[in-house]
Amino acid sequence: MNLCLNILEILCIIFVIILLFVIIISFIENHIIKITSYVIDDKRIPKAFDGFVIVHLTDLHNTTFGNDNEKLLEKVRNLSPDIIVVTGDMLVGRKNANVTIAANVLNELTKIAPTYFSMGNHELRISRYLDTYGNMWDSFLKQLLPEVNLLFDKKAVVSRKDSHINLFGVTLNTKLYTRLKDIRMPKKHLSKRFGTCNDEEYNIFLAHNPEYFKDYAAWGANLTFAGHVHGGIVRIPFLGGVISPKLKLFPEYDKGLFEHSNKYMVLSGGLGNHTFKIRINNLPEIVKVTLRHSDKTD
Repeated sequence: MNLCLNILEILCIIFVIILLFVIIISFIENHIIKITSYVIDDKRIPKAFDGFVIVHLTDLHNTTFGNDNEKLLEKVRNLSPDIIVVTGDMLVGRKNANVTIAANVLNELTKIAPTYFSMGNHELRISRYLDTYGNMWDSFLKQLLPEVNLLFDKKAVVSRKDSHINLFGVTLNTKLYTRLKDIRMPKKHLSKRFGTCNDEEYNIFLAHNPEYFKDYAAWGANLTFAGHVHGGIVRIPFLGGVISPKLKLFPEYDKGLFEHSNKYMVLSGGLGNHTFKIRINNLPEIVKVTLRHSDKTD
């Protein structure tokens, strides 16, 4: 009996030590921002956009890095972006949650470079279910400067010299974020919103949910920026992210650069968390993408 108690006590002590270790590591990681850089080479990128720098932010979830998020903003400034793209979930879709933190960050980003903002599932939630969230969405929008380019199922054209590239902000419906189910995107979901893709031009999608990357690519998106998965929360070497918001273990798309049919997706691990503020081997992330015109043929 005493032996059993001793073993149980030892196991409890080990569990507490592991739990404390996880809490300490997660606390440290949640306050360190990592810069991840990619170069995208594509012959479809106009020559005028060779060397064009895009900074990507996502999933802030009201997290703060320094007073008024100055640490975050300073890191973005130091990257000297030509444009900034933000793929949603900057706030938290919880009743009476703060919307000012996200609005202030977006406003400050416009002072660094032209900023384009598309919806995540948290913005989608508070903009759709007004009976639950009241005036949160209106309050958020009213705090945004006019310089924040809202791409809610909209297209923007970014020009440089005599050339341009296209940005499309994709707003998915709430059904496509359903947990524990694999739901296909309707065949005409994207064409109804954006028409037929012009393959002669370079098209970039801002799409919060990476799960539908192949659908974005099939429509014609040459490059997709996404978030949502938080890098899998806990990352295990050689195995990747452990769990997705859909509660899938080891999701196909967790974090990094992905390719399909010569189209690319840059999936950020995001900046913050909600509900469970855990990050292990998964630092908050700012992504820098440099576009390169390539003369190589397919």
